[in-house]
Amino acid sequence: MSEQQAMSEAASRSSIASTRAGGGPGLIGAKALQWLAKLLPGIALLVCWQWASGRLIKEIYVSKPTAVAARLYELFASGEIYPHLWITGQELVLGYVIGVSGGVFAGYALGRSPRLARIFEPYVMAFYGVPKIALAPLFIIWFGIGIGSKVALASIMVFFLVFYNVFAGVRSVDRELVNLTLVMGANQRQLTYHVFLPAAAPFVMLGMRLAIPYSVIGVIVGEFTSSMQGLGLFIHEASSTYDPAGVFAGIVILLGFVTFANLVAGAIERRLLRWRTLSGSGPIDA
Repeated sequence: MSEQQAMSEAASRSSIASTRAGGGPGLIGAKALQWLAKLLPGIALLVCWQWASGRLIKEIYVSKPTAVAARLYELFASGEIYPHLWITGQELVLGYVIGVSGGVFAGYALGRSPRLARIFEPYVMAFYGVPKIALAPLFIIWFGIGIGSKVALASIMVFFLVFYNVFAGVRSVDRELVNLTLVMGANQRQLTYHVFLPAAAPFVMLGMRLAIPYSVIGVIVGEFTSSMQGLGLFIHEASSTYDPAGVFAGIVILLGFVTFANLVAGAIERRLLRWRTLSGSGPIDA
């Protein structure tokens, strides 16, 4: 092989490797366009908001993006917001973890046992119909005005979303597949790890992602009702003092919480459910 042919082959291999790694110029351009398409509506909204504030709507009602940005900078620079972030962060994490854990366990148990499902499903359905926000005063009586009442409210709101998704996932497993696996000599442990959990995994991840904003709602409602610290209290106090920039600053921080949590959940989902792509079910759109 001549030196020129060897160089040409090496360049070709390098180009193929670059394309597979996602570094091709066409792929980069497509990703840039996707990001631009996602950002444009938000940018347009901010521009319209900035223009309309003080012209079409009084600034005291809606503030404006530049004022909100200045308020955010002030909050973080002074350190005023950090105690609120710490309390709300603890409540969100604890409420979410407890709610997801309980929902997965209960959903799997009732999904695997038709007898348990017949006994407990009517009670679960009845309790699910109760507006969870109405439980906030009761939780304050039980757990006080500290983080316990907010964790309880967030856990309840997360629990039902995860429970019903896991329950549906386990119940959706093909009975013939279960019988075939048992005929092949699988025990209950193998049946759980090789049949039921893979089948329920997409439902679990869906429930976990849907539960993220509901955990935030539970925590903030609890903080609105009664709290000593937290973003909900901060937003409530800003509203009471006619500080729309402070209200929107708190909302922006909450949006940051939800966005970050969704990104983490999406990354976990793509990693855990990679087998769906390999089996031809298509990739998970996160």
